[in-house]
Amino acid sequence: MKIFHYDPDTGILLGEGVADRDPLDNPHGLPNLPWLIPAFATTMVPPAHAETKHRVFRDGAWGYVPIDDPDEEPLPEPLPTTGEVDTERDRRITAGFIFEGVLYQSDKEARENIMGAHKAASDAMMLFGAQPGNLAWRQLLDPGGPEVFEWIASDNSRVPMDAQTVLRFGYAALSHKASHIFAASDLKSMDPIPSDFATNPVYWPAAT
Repeated sequence: MKIFHYDPDTGILLGEGVADRDPLDNPHGLPNLPWLIPAFATTMVPPAHAETKHRVFRDGAWGYVPIDDPDEEPLPEPLPTTGEVDTERDRRITAGFIFEGVLYQSDKEARENIMGAHKAASDAMMLFGAQPGNLAWRQLLDPGGPEVFEWIASDNSRVPMDAQTVLRFGYAALSHKASHIFAASDLKSMDPIPSDFATNPVYWPAAT
């Protein structure tokens, strides 16, 4: 007697075979007498083969289930773009910079303000001879200027600066931006751009 084996977990048809006759109740192998049917096998004939489906035995009957597509090769991670490098460059520029041990803001408005102060400090030194340690140097340009020129740091503390310090401060802000522009340019010249360009500090200027 023909039997059909199926997977114990999925029920998928595994193949066919021949049942053993029952030596006690059917010693001569008569078709109308008992046969020994092993576990996970049935005498029920499965349906016809289908190209896109498995034949499965479930709940005492045969049926079909779709054949899963073979696992596809995972797509490679997309390579970084020059636009992504520009975005990271701008993020790092606006994150701020450290000058003489203090972190200062460096967004677009902050940089414009720094350059304005830098120009004023240069004028005070060149035109009016502002001396080191003179914190009232703004009064050389404007009599209504503050007695102590201060700049607000990222932590909201106020840092007094003479004209010479403001001049260096402006150059530090300029260097901060320029160094990141050149670092980004170097990255965009690489082929391919390193996948860790945004997180690996080796590609970017040091914080100080």
